[in-house]
Amino acid sequence: MKENFKLGGILLIITMIAGLLLGFANDLTKEAIIENSKISKEDLNYIMPKAEKIQDSNIELDAEGNIKEIYEAVNGNDVIGYVLKVTSKGFHGAIDFVVGISNEDTVTGIKVLSHSETPGLGAKISEEKFTERFKDKPATDYLEVVKVTPNKDTEVEAISGATTSSKASVNAVNEAITFYLEKIKGEVVEPKEETDVDTGASAQ
Repeated sequence: MKENFKLGGILLIITMIAGLLLGFANDLTKEAIIENSKISKEDLNYIMPKAEKIQDSNIELDAEGNIKEIYEAVNGNDVIGYVLKVTSKGFHGAIDFVVGISNEDTVTGIKVLSHSETPGLGAKISEEKFTERFKDKPATDYLEVVKVTPNKDTEVEAISGATTSSKASVNAVNEAITFYLEKIKGEVVEPKEETDVDTGASAQ
């Protein structure tokens, strides 16, 4: 009986120590977890050049929504904007994006984190030639896809032969803009359906 109590006591002490160590390690690695959330320093420099780092946000997310994560973008002690991870439906499945929106109501950049779009067609959404088209777009209204050279700030030119993938990108940014306006700025936004998706291989 004494042996059982002795073993139980040893086990209790080991469990307590392990718990304390885990808690301590969690505090130490919290920032590292954020940094390793598939948003690298290089990604951050691209989507929001003025930000020094990102930090966790207390803004509540809808478990069923397409906004999967949100972080505050920080420069010094100031929050200068937000970085949102968004999932959108592409031609061959889900596409994961990261979108930067500044406090000045501007889309500072986007980057594709993962996709399964067709090489040479839809996969071009991950190229800078396309993602650069979103830089400095207003985060005050919905963006739309056009197949010609844009003549409005809210227009984004689609990739030739990859209309569906282009629209998926715009839908993702529109989701981020809606979340920013409603959940962060507290504005009432008219709902907008996702941009229509063409069917057929030519609309990849």
